[in-house]
Amino acid sequence: MDAGRTDLYFPRIMVLEDAAWTFRLLSVPRSTHAAKERFTDAPQWSSDLHLIHTVEGCGILHVGGERYESTPDNVLVVPPYRRCRWEKRGPGTWTMLNLHARLDEADGTALHEQSLLPISFTPIGLAAIHSRLALIQQQWSGSVVQRGIAASSALAIITSYLAAFGRAPTGVTPRDPQMRQLRERIRSQAGDKFDATTLAREVALSVSQCNRRFRATYKLSPKAYWQQCRFARAQTMLLSSSDSIKQVAEALGFSDIYYFSRWFSQHCQMPPTTFRRQHREM
Repeated sequence: MDAGRTDLYFPRIMVLEDAAWTFRLLSVPRSTHAAKERFTDAPQWSSDLHLIHTVEGCGILHVGGERYESTPDNVLVVPPYRRCRWEKRGPGTWTMLNLHARLDEADGTALHEQSLLPISFTPIGLAAIHSRLALIQQQWSGSVVQRGIAASSALAIITSYLAAFGRAPTGVTPRDPQMRQLRERIRSQAGDKFDATTLAREVALSVSQCNRRFRATYKLSPKAYWQQCRFARAQTMLLSSSDSIKQVAEALGFSDIYYFSRWFSQHCQMPPTTFRRQHREM
């Protein structure tokens, strides 16, 4: 295994019929925010699993019109592809550990995209979990062997949360192989124009059959999922590359940068230039 890798893959952690699950521990950052610190209003569109464990103080996660307190007594799950904003509450410091990971099916369906965990919950033995997370964070910056131990421990924490709510993936994972194929195809074509007829032909179904079965499997239409993937790719490109807004727009199939900015603003409530600047200031 390459010692320079920053993530660790565990294929076939869970097996559901013919579906392999792959786990990745991405990071376990610990952050402390001072008493006078203020957060910007930058939205946080998460495409990974973020489990927030507050060690000290209190933060508030705003999701749409709802607000959820993050305290040492609970765990918050940052919902994917939704506008979220953080706020620090009270005059003291706020310290939290973020268990940042992915648990994916063979077709790329992420565990957290299936809404298996509530946004806020209180697991048993949270103080002990905080101690385990502190050790995981130390191990994650160590050797390859230590990172492997850290990833295994992180996976155990996540699966214990699922078990506590009776929401293990074995009961809810989609089993329609054609829809899995269609979903993977849509993900790979997020930068292309949406073509319902061509997609349906690739899985030997009619457009109406695709729409009906995709909705039954994933709770949204193929086009809505394509838009979701397209926006996720747009935000990733804006935050992880130095490409200009025009280059990002062209890579996503937009011939007009102004139309791309309007489209992005409709999803994000701010233009791509503001989104990129505010996230880099955080």
